[in-house]
Amino acid sequence: MDLTTLSILFAIGFGGWYWWRALGTKELALQSARRACERADVDLLDQSVCLSGLGVQRDREGRLRLRRTFSFDFTATGDGRYRGRIVLLGQRTESVDFEPHRF
Repeated sequence: MDLTTLSILFAIGFGGWYWWRALGTKELALQSARRACERADVDLLDQSVCLSGLGVQRDREGRLRLRRTFSFDFTATGDGRYRGRIVLLGQRTESVDFEPHRF
């Protein structure tokens, strides 16, 4: 095996590992959105979240973690569609925000 083949195999392996972890993180964000919507007495629309931001930030222990921001849509009355946002730092939910909306 030459270095080019080894590099390609490593890139494919790393891409597969990242994709698998990203699916788990997206599921964690979806669970957080569901819980937050239940607590706020609003309905989560489309039963999905969408990655809207990616960065690096230090956690409380000073370690570098991926900071992922997910957005989701919700409704309070059934008429309007509003945007919510979830921020995950590593595998931990940092915050959940809702747009101002009607009750």
